Amino acid sequence: MTGNQDGARVNYYKGTCQRPPAEALVLQRKYARTMPIPSPRALPASYRLCGGQRKIAFVLVLLLVSALLGLGAGPRRAAASGATAGAGESIYARWQQVLAAYVDDEGLVDYAGLKERGSDDLKAFMDTLAQTDPAAFSTDAERMAFWINAYNAVVVWQAVERYPIDSVRDVGALWGLVGGFFKNKYPIAGTQMSADNIEHDTLRAKFKDARIHWALVCGAFGCPRLLNRPYLPETLEQQLAEQTHEFLRQPRALQLDRDTGTLYLSSYFKWYEGDFEADSGTVVDYVLGTAPDEVVTYIEANRDGLRVRIMDYDWALNDQRKGPRARRPIPR
Repeated sequence: MTGNQDGARVNYYKGTCQRPPAEALVLQRKYARTMPIPSPRALPASYRLCGGQRKIAFVLVLLLVSALLGLGAGPRRAAASGATAGAGESIYARWQQVLAAYVDDEGLVDYAGLKERGSDDLKAFMDTLAQTDPAAFSTDAERMAFWINAYNAVVVWQAVERYPIDSVRDVGALWGLVGGFFKNKYPIAGTQMSADNIEHDTLRAKFKDARIHWALVCGAFGCPRLLNRPYLPETLEQQLAEQTHEFLRQPRALQLDRDTGTLYLSSYFKWYEGDFEADSGTVVDYVLGTAPDEVVTYIEANRDGLRVRIMDYDWALNDQRKGPRARRPIPR
């Protein structure tokens, strides 16, 4: 080792502290790019670092490798920071293809065709759901849209996996009750989640918006309509308002028997009574804010004597082969 008047100017050229030739720099860069990180002892003796500069060089190499690894992880994180993933492609592009090709205007699903021809697109979207981190989204609208699409995709995925089935109640049923279908877990947002986890532990718990019940489709005729397009952050408010307006005008959601003064409501109003009360005070008040004008007028004039009854739920699979909806009986 040698020094100079300025102190210990050190490097690795032939055991001296002089500036290395160009070929030594090339060799240094070569080793800096090599995985795994080489020990300084792996370098030729004539090119080894001397003195404390070994530690400095080693730290620099570590920083370089960390930067390279960080670049590799960047796109996945970027994909989670908004509604796009790679080259501007929407993270819902494959889900859009599935919905547009296999869901009709009544919200019924061509499960047979989807299983035969569209399963690759559906699988690709499930993979996207597994790898996307909604916590990185910047708005609640982005996060809510993600979880609504995730719930609906998990339901469709399970129905396709097990098709043909007559009802989601056939999957993991226990004494005729809905069982495993909504409790089976899949990779979502970097963890294992079921449809119940998405609905109850995430959407209901975090967003507290009763309108989500008209966007989540449980795979049955009694459900609201499955849209043939994804829920998107920029249109979410409009989509939720439209779904609420539409469902409360369907006989499977609301019927009014003026002869007996009875208001018949979907089972949703029993299952999620607390959500509607939190939104509007009472279930009837929620209906007053969303029902058709003629129903609202009647309820307001006859509320004191109004009877409320909950209808039976149609658990038949929302399969196009069982449609159209007009053929389905509306159980009371």
